Amino acid sequence: MLKGNTWWFKRDIPAAIRATIGRGTAYQVNLGTGDIRVAAERRDGLKRETDQLYSDARAGKPLTAARDRLRESAEAWAAELASYSLDPMAWYAAATRQSPQDVDPADAFGPHEIIEAEVERLRRAHGDGAATRFSRIASGRPSVDHYLDRYLTEAGLAAKTTNERRGCIRRFARWAETEGLTIADISRGVAGRYVSAEIAGRNRSTANKHLGALKLYWDHLINRGAVTGENPWKGQRSGSRARSVSRDRTPDERAFTAPEMRALLSSPYPRGMRSEFEPQLRDMMRIAALSGMRLAEIATLKVSECVIAGDGGGLGYFDVTHGKTRAALRKVPIHSDVAPIVEARLKAKGANDWLFHELAGEKNAGDVFGKRFAAYRKRVGVDERAEGKRRSLVNFHSFRRWFITEAERAGQMVHIISAIAGHEDGRQSMALGTYSGGPSEAQLKACVEAVKLPKPLP
Repeated sequence: MLKGNTWWFKRDIPAAIRATIGRGTAYQVNLGTGDIRVAAERRDGLKRETDQLYSDARAGKPLTAARDRLRESAEAWAAELASYSLDPMAWYAAATRQSPQDVDPADAFGPHEIIEAEVERLRRAHGDGAATRFSRIASGRPSVDHYLDRYLTEAGLAAKTTNERRGCIRRFARWAETEGLTIADISRGVAGRYVSAEIAGRNRSTANKHLGALKLYWDHLINRGAVTGENPWKGQRSGSRARSVSRDRTPDERAFTAPEMRALLSSPYPRGMRSEFEPQLRDMMRIAALSGMRLAEIATLKVSECVIAGDGGGLGYFDVTHGKTRAALRKVPIHSDVAPIVEARLKAKGANDWLFHELAGEKNAGDVFGKRFAAYRKRVGVDERAEGKRRSLVNFHSFRRWFITEAERAGQMVHIISAIAGHEDGRQSMALGTYSGGPSEAQLKACVEAVKLPKPLP
């Protein structure tokens, strides 16, 4: 398929093996080229690769074994090359099962010829893409994204953050591949060239997201010994650190206004939208507005993470157990207007069931719900677009902005608002950041209860 100027490979996954493959209904890969001849060659290689993958999945073999066979073989040969470089005669003796003193230097060979033969075999069987990948890994010059899956597995991030990081790093990997660069070639100069070519001029938050993902990935590579030297992304900037303030400055994403909140919370459910989405939309909007929690935090709540006090007026809370920073791990008091919603959703569920059971089967619950909310928001007339911005200036995150704004306007202290929102910046002083044990449950509860939903129009 041609998407824009780039060819993509797409192959349907048979229903019987979709759970094993774990990629939805289709296997899709960006071929990273607009040249149809190059795309056709890469397509043919992927056709052979997915033939084997699907065959292994039908046979019940683990997906990782089917997917990483080439890499494991190449890494084994990379280890052989490293051993050979340390002591060629000892390597040859071990390879031929001889005693080192019996080795005739005139007969000795190295692993290079075997690797070259394997490269040619792979080229004939699986195409240039597989052969090139094997050659680079075996020679100690793997592609930029060679360690990406390992990094994301070890990082243990939320699903949305994992997808964002993967997208940012793979974007750079595709650029590096078109430039003929491997992971060993990425110097500070190369990083700066990429920033100038692909990141500079982007929206500041998008640019920072890309740079942050690459810096953290390289920190991991350095820590694991995959690369050496300084992190080439450290200190890179996408452009001016501060935006000039002018009359025609592009507006930022913002909190909902009171009329927008009334429209979202009180409008009749739009005709044409699937009726089964209405309860989750109504409930999640109210929880977001009266807790300041992020979409992914709410969407993936488990029953065990929703603690309701038995006396009806106690300190029930949401136990947020995953996030980007230490501050994101927190307990958020359940607002008295939200408690009935939570209690109704907890009925007849086990500890590991999801509060929003409607999303439990989705691969990325936050993204799925985000699309449903966006459709609802537009149907009830809540939208604002700015030239040059892809996203609306109002979105589900605007509930979080609204909560924080209303808490501040209700006279709540900034460090308590920060504790509820999971922000570090409100607690960065020595006294609060180092010595304080944090606000009391009563203080947190009072802050949440200070936020009130706008009254619907008569």
